[in-house]
Amino acid sequence: MKIVVLAGGISTERDVSLVSGMGIYKALKSKGHQVMLLDVFLGYANEDWKNVFEKDVDWTASVGAIKDQNPDIDAVKALRPDWKKNFFGPHVIDICQQADVVFMALHGENGENGKIQAAFDLFGIQYTGSRYLGSALAMDKGISKKMFEAAGIPTPHGISMSKAQRGIPFAETGLSLPCVV
Repeated sequence: MKIVVLAGGISTERDVSLVSGMGIYKALKSKGHQVMLLDVFLGYANEDWKNVFEKDVDWTASVGAIKDQNPDIDAVKALRPDWKKNFFGPHVIDICQQADVVFMALHGENGENGKIQAAFDLFGIQYTGSRYLGSALAMDKGISKKMFEAAGIPTPHGISMSKAQRGIPFAETGLSLPCVV
C-alpha cells in the first residue's frame, strides 16, 4: 500500500508532528508498505516526485528530536518564499493523490482545524482521522464543550476566556482548585 505520512507544517507543534510522523513511518515501513514521510509545508521539490514511492530512502533521516523550545516558524517560512501563495509545499497534493491513503500526523492549527481535510476532500485524497467538520469543531474547545452539554454528555464545570481576559484574578473566574487549563 502506498502511504504518505503527512507531518511538519508551520505550527508551534511542528517538531512534535515530525517526531510522531517518524514513528508512524517506521511502523508502516516495517509492515512492508511503500511509505513516505512528507512535510506538508516544505513538500518535495525534486523533479522525480512521480516515482517517489519507488525510492529506497530513509525519509526520517533529517527528523530530529522534540526540542525544549518551540521551532523558529519564521525560519521555516523563510525556506519557502512563496508560502503565502500556497500553504502546501511543492508536490504535496500531487504525491498525496498518488497515495492510497494519507496518514495525518499533523499537530496544531493547520493540522487539526479541518482546513487540510477540507482541501483533501476537494482533491479526492483519502486520509485518516476525522473529516473537516469534526476536526474544525473539535479544535474549538469551547464549541465542543457546548455541543457535549447540549447532547447531555456530562462535562466538568469550565469557562472560556479570551486573551483580553487573561488578567482576571482567579477568584473571579468561578473556578476552584484543582483545575485543568
